[in-house]
Amino acid sequence: SLIEDQQASTKHDANGKNEPVELESEQEKWIRGDRQASDWLAEEVRPIFIHDRGADAFAFYREVTDDLDAGFVVRANQNRCIQTPSGTDGRLIDWSEDLLEQGRTSIEIDQGSGREAREAELLVKAGSCELLPPKNDSTHTDPVEVNVVRIDELGEQDDPIQWVLLTTESVDTFSDSLRVVESYRARWTIEDWHKVLKTGCRIEERRLETWKRMEVLLSVYSVIAWKVLELRELARGETYYSPDVLLSETERSILETKFPELTDNGDQAYAIAVAKIGGYLDRSSDPPPGWETMWKGLKKLQTWAEGYELHS
Repeated sequence: SLIEDQQASTKHDANGKNEPVELESEQEKWIRGDRQASDWLAEEVRPIFIHDRGADAFAFYREVTDDLDAGFVVRANQNRCIQTPSGTDGRLIDWSEDLLEQGRTSIEIDQGSGREAREAELLVKAGSCELLPPKNDSTHTDPVEVNVVRIDELGEQDDPIQWVLLTTESVDTFSDSLRVVESYRARWTIEDWHKVLKTGCRIEERRLETWKRMEVLLSVYSVIAWKVLELRELARGETYYSPDVLLSETERSILETKFPELTDNGDQAYAIAVAKIGGYLDRSSDPPPGWETMWKGLKKLQTWAEGYELHS
C-alpha cells in the first residue's frame, strides 16, 4: 500500500514487515512489487506485468526490460516524446492516431459505476517506436523500444474506450495485438480479485499483530477470492473449472439437496445455485451474477457446510 505524509510531502511503502521504505515517486511501488513477484517465480518463467496508467514511468520500462527479463503491457498516461520508425521526433498519443488499422474486434463491457453494460466495437491499430528518456532524468540516457497497440471505440459518444497500450510483446499481426488487448483486459479481473479481498474478505480490517500471521490469512483469503471469481466465470459459461475443483463434496451435496434439479444439469448450474443463495434471482432478464452476489452465496454455503460437518 502507499502512504503519503502530507506534512513532509514524502511517500512510503508500508510493507508491514519493517520500517516503511521511503519512495522517490509513486511509480516505485509498481517496480518494487514487480521485482518481488519476479523473485517468487521459477527461473524459467517469464512474467508479463500488466498495469494501468499509474505505472506509466520511464524508470519502470527501463527496469523491466533491463533487469527483470520480463514483459509488460501498460496503458499510457503521458503524451511522451518518442522517436518514430522514420527517425523523426514526435509525441506518443498524437503519433498513435495515425497508425495503420489492423482490424476490428468487439468486447463486452460490464455494468458498473453508472455505466450500462454494452458490446463495444473497437478499432485496432499497431506500430513500434522508441520512448525518449525524460530530459530532467540524468539516470537514463538510452531510449526504450516499445510496441504500441491503439484502441478506439466506434459509435460510442459517451466516454468511449480509448487505450494506448505500450508493450514488449509482438504486435506484428492482428492476432498478436488482440493478445495484448486481452492481456490488458485481465486487469479488470485482477481488480475484482482485490475487491473480493478488500470488500468481501475485509482483509484491511484484520487487526493481526504480526506480518507473518497476515501472510497466512492472505494465503487463505486469496484462494477464497479466486474461487469467487472462478464461480462467477463458471456461471457465465466462461471457465473450464468444474464444481469438483471449486466446491467441496459437502458443499455440492448441500446444493443438490437445496436444488434437486442440479443433478440433471451441467456444471454451470452449480455456480448459478451458489449465486442464488447470495440473492441472485436468475430471471431471464437478469444480467449474469457479479462477484458480490457470488461472494455472499459462497460465504453462506461454507457456513452451512461447516455446521453440517461439525454435527456429522
